[in-house]
Amino acid sequence: MPGPACTANIEWGGMMRTKGHTVKVLVALLLLNGMTIGPASAAVKWIDLALQGGGIVRAALGIVDNSGRPAVIFNHGTGVRHLGHAGALNNDNMDVTKYVEALNARGFTAIAPIRKHLSDTAYRERGETVGSSEDWTAVIEEGLRVSAAARTFLIKRAGADPSRIAIMGFSEGGNVTLWSAIRQRGYRAVVLMSPATIRATPVYGLRQAARKSNLSSIDAPVYLAVGRDDHRSIRRVVERRLIPNLQKLDKNLVYRTDYPGEHEWFYQVRDELMNDVIPFLEKHLK
Repeated sequence: MPGPACTANIEWGGMMRTKGHTVKVLVALLLLNGMTIGPASAAVKWIDLALQGGGIVRAALGIVDNSGRPAVIFNHGTGVRHLGHAGALNNDNMDVTKYVEALNARGFTAIAPIRKHLSDTAYRERGETVGSSEDWTAVIEEGLRVSAAARTFLIKRAGADPSRIAIMGFSEGGNVTLWSAIRQRGYRAVVLMSPATIRATPVYGLRQAARKSNLSSIDAPVYLAVGRDDHRSIRRVVERRLIPNLQKLDKNLVYRTDYPGEHEWFYQVRDELMNDVIPFLEKHLK
């Protein structure tokens, strides 16, 4: 990685170079060694994200300078909400900071809030859903509130371009992402990674989101990713309702439903996925 910008004269090849030539010399050296110069980004850090109406959630944040960069909101799944960030790591679940880092590496500021609402009341255990329909409705509504707060933070505090913000999510976070795109217009791009059906809520299930009356509100291109061996319930709704209805509405949809794994395949940042997602984001955000 390139170090900080040089401000003093340097001696190279027995010749003194002025400040104006220093940058050219450094660029030449980096290119000769097969290195590239990307946007300046800080290490991922944890912040307190204030929610409108009260409350605070922790969020992993990676800022790529402050010059109006495009940005991405990343929404995690039920496992991280139930276990917390550290608990998810200890249970081989998702590490959201890896997604933030992967997005940063390609020039996107990124934020991944850790939603904890009803973490001990509404969750999945041994393949079964725990919690009432009211609980799960509240979980998704809180997710919408958190996404809105993350968007506000990116614009007002992280220097992101308000016209170039995407929202991306996995499983429960994919459901939150889809409903955010329906209820909160103005995102530039939407990425759905194996969006959970959330059948426990009669309001915010994937089947309800996939109705044409709801999908008609989406005003951004959509990328949809599903695993070849993903949950049967997800594949059924995606293939029978979500994809056909987005196509009938003539929405800008790109999808792939044959990623080589199960639902949990998306826990890790995979080159095969990101090699599809990053060009999609670059096309619509840059």
